[in-house]
Amino acid sequence: MTRTPVPPEPGDALALRRLAESYALAVDGREPALLDAQFIDDGRLVAHKPDGTVLWERSGSAERNKLFDELAVFPRTFHQVGNHVAEVTGPESARAVTYSLAHHLGADGGDVRCLVRYEDEYRRTPDGWRIAARAVLPQWYERSETL
Repeated sequence: MTRTPVPPEPGDALALRRLAESYALAVDGREPALLDAQFIDDGRLVAHKPDGTVLWERSGSAERNKLFDELAVFPRTFHQVGNHVAEVTGPESARAVTYSLAHHLGADGGDVRCLVRYEDEYRRTPDGWRIAARAVLPQWYERSETL
């Protein structure tokens, strides 16, 4: 039997999308506190290679925030959040797929663009929805020179 996805209520849908958008703002703004606020305390962030193999997995604030050390090679980044399709999986849980176009400006002026698919698991907490796990799945990379 095929399961029919259950869409979240409008307020929950907005709150869940806001997590995806705030994650992008935190990364682009290099704001560890804002990034932490999107996750449950032991929330996982898992980066994959384009072939799907795991590059690294990090849980907890200190480990997740190593992401900023890796991004330090790029003077600026810009994540444009696109499609975000969420579904309720239980009374206190949901999941979503989000597409993002991420620009990474290199020190040489080149722009590394990556189309990313995020697969998220969410938990409702007393403070609202938070990311319990986020898989970062790059689909492909392109490089171009900027003006």
